[in-house]
Amino acid sequence: MTSVEKNGTEAGAQNASFEKYARIDGPVVMLGFGSIGRGTLPLIERHFDFDPKRLVVVDPDDSNKELAEQHGARFIKQAITKDNYREVLTPLLTEGGGQGFCVNLTVDVSSLDLMRLCRELDTPYIDTVVEPWLGFYFDESLDPSERSNYALREAVLEERRKNPGGTTAVSCCGANPGMVSWFVKQALLDVAKDTGAGTEVPKTRADWAKLMQKAGVKGIHIAERDTQRAPPQAVPYLRQHMVGRGFHLRRHAAGGAGLGHA
Repeated sequence: MTSVEKNGTEAGAQNASFEKYARIDGPVVMLGFGSIGRGTLPLIERHFDFDPKRLVVVDPDDSNKELAEQHGARFIKQAITKDNYREVLTPLLTEGGGQGFCVNLTVDVSSLDLMRLCRELDTPYIDTVVEPWLGFYFDESLDPSERSNYALREAVLEERRKNPGGTTAVSCCGANPGMVSWFVKQALLDVAKDTGAGTEVPKTRADWAKLMQKAGVKGIHIAERDTQRAPPQAVPYLRQHMVGRGFHLRRHAAGGAGLGHA
């Protein structure tokens, strides 16, 4: 994937023309085509220059197959498992030559194992969250702390420490974490401009911290409110399933169960 440089302006990322900023000369393989996948596909088409004939969508549920095909994608009805992920993904990510791109939007598929495979294949990788293989959260041989979201993320960081360099892999690039980080940066730029602290876009982490200090920002609070509801009969399953993910169940005042971050 070769980046195409833009003019160095803070508005560059918000260019109304939605200029394509990267060329993908290999296959684009999207794993998972649920609500996030269906929303992500048009963004990939908008912002990346690639051959639509080399776009592949892999999902065990083919209820949205027609939509994928409307975008020119080849749809493969296939579950990705610990036993088959190398066999299924290696030919898809290398087919036709060039450097591919793996977009992982699945659940119950190990993000870390996919990152390792993509590094071997020299394939850039991105996901929205660090996921384990199916059954991880119910493995009672592991301590609850070992089944936590924190433990999963630490495993990815440890992998980076042990294997510096290589093909880019971006993890946890969803809404929160992910998109909220971009919002924070834009908000800081807006505050800095409005308070006269400067308009230059920082280049390093240290520069961002200095700008925050100069603008007088003391802290950042990111809050979200989930409005999802579950039928009463699903609560026992959800309680068992979500504890490992760092969630808790709370009872709304109006009755019924809702999910929220712990």
